Amino acid sequence: MVNVNYAEDIVPLSSFRADMTRLMVQTKETHRPIVVTQNGRAANVFLDVADYQKLIDKINLMMDIYKGEQDIAAGRVHSMEDARRAIATNLGVSI
Repeated sequence: MVNVNYAEDIVPLSSFRADMTRLMVQTKETHRPIVVTQNGRAANVFLDVADYQKLIDKINLMMDIYKGEQDIAAGRVHSMEDARRAIATNLGVSI
């Protein structure tokens, strides 16, 4: 996802309602979110669903990395050989 273009991507709620179809196309084509304001303040962010999914996937990956680092720091680790044996056992094969 690219950065917000402040001239094009921040719109008041009334403009968002009136021009929603064009803004939906804009988010899909530019991959930029639309910031919707209400009473002069940022209220919501509108973005294409594919870009939203990519954002969620990145967050989930970062959380998995963080949890892995926490496990390493806490000593919750296994040797490569132990892991290979456990996987082979689960698959019913011998190594």
